[in-house]
Amino acid sequence: MLSYHSPYHQAFHSFYFLSVRIDSLRKSLRSLAIAYTLSTECRISVCTGYRAVALSDTKLRSINAKPYSGAAEVTDGDGLSVRITPTGTITFQFRYRWNGKPVRLSIGRYPAMSLKEARVVVGEMRELYLKGLNPKNYFAKEDGELTLKECLDQWWSKYVETLKPNTQTLYKSVVYNTMYTEFPDAPVVNIPVSAWVRFFDKQEKKNSKKARVLLLQLRSVMNWCISRQLIPSCEVLKLSVKTIGKKPDVGSRVLTYTELAKIWLALENNKIVTSNKVLHQLLLLWGARLSELRLATASEFNMDDLIWTTPSEHSKMGNVIRRPIFDQVKPYVDRLLNAGNDVLFPGQELDKAIDRSSANLYMKKLRDKIDIPEWRTHDFRRSLVTNLSGEGVMPHVTEKMLGHELGGVMAVYNKHDWLVEQKEAYELYADKIFWHIKKLD
Repeated sequence: MLSYHSPYHQAFHSFYFLSVRIDSLRKSLRSLAIAYTLSTECRISVCTGYRAVALSDTKLRSINAKPYSGAAEVTDGDGLSVRITPTGTITFQFRYRWNGKPVRLSIGRYPAMSLKEARVVVGEMRELYLKGLNPKNYFAKEDGELTLKECLDQWWSKYVETLKPNTQTLYKSVVYNTMYTEFPDAPVVNIPVSAWVRFFDKQEKKNSKKARVLLLQLRSVMNWCISRQLIPSCEVLKLSVKTIGKKPDVGSRVLTYTELAKIWLALENNKIVTSNKVLHQLLLLWGARLSELRLATASEFNMDDLIWTTPSEHSKMGNVIRRPIFDQVKPYVDRLLNAGNDVLFPGQELDKAIDRSSANLYMKKLRDKIDIPEWRTHDFRRSLVTNLSGEGVMPHVTEKMLGHELGGVMAVYNKHDWLVEQKEAYELYADKIFWHIKKLD
């Protein structure tokens, strides 16, 4: 047996303790290597923006609305994660700690909210968190703060309902129907400009011209709410109209007499029994706005003096318009009045005028049957004025034919309608069109 103090025994103990220390050192070095790797990845993330993430649009698309048996929660980074149900419903969530307690905040559902949008929202929530504000405030609504839906309701009931029906229809189709369900429960004052930008990016992809019109009208809504002290401000007002969508095209289409004759014949030969036929034939000859004639009633037509008077409530500009009932349109007006119905151009119900959408749909189907370059019903007005100007008819006469008020001082003091001159111009125009109709026949 070796003595404790023998050289061999001491060498054995020295070797044992050295091996233990080497093993401990090896583990420490391994831990340091892992820590170094993680810290390096963190530095790469901070410095370059690259990061390893678990989520992608491809992955979410493959899961969405399909049977799912994987992990109920998948993390992405910066507190963003998704909760996935067995039926494939995906909900974005932001996870953080507040007052020492874990908080899980739902921020939207996929695909209504994209992964890119979710990351942007989480980034904005983290900014609130770093400022010492609870990220719940991103969607919070305090007493007295109006949501977008509530702003629209106020604007509609106190302002839009006082406008003409046609204007109400326009506002409803462009603003109300598009915006009413956006940003639910979020106070208007808390919606950041970045969220408005994302919304209008989507609108531009659908229809760039409508996107610009929508922004113009939404700005009007918000300015109205601010002027009524309903809200203190709105970030959408920071968006420049010039940077959103496209400017609507200014019409330039002028139909030739031959093209007008082709349209007339297409209307005449249409076998569909509807008041649309006569409505659009008279629009072609009179050059009136669709709403002025579509909403016309029997009381507007004075067959003794042969004058059609459009009341201000049917006029786009709110002015009374007087036009002559000239020779070529008189038989059509007589036929309409002899029908005994107060509403001259009824729709499905005799006591209600045909609606705008039905009139537009009728002409859309007709356009598909006529070999004429792109045109619209509103082009009848431009064609009337342009062709008659070529015949030497004076501008103040054509302006009255269109139902426009004269400019400057004349609008205040000169209320003459030049009905005689209008009648001569209308009859000249109709003669030209019917000559071309006869030539085509």
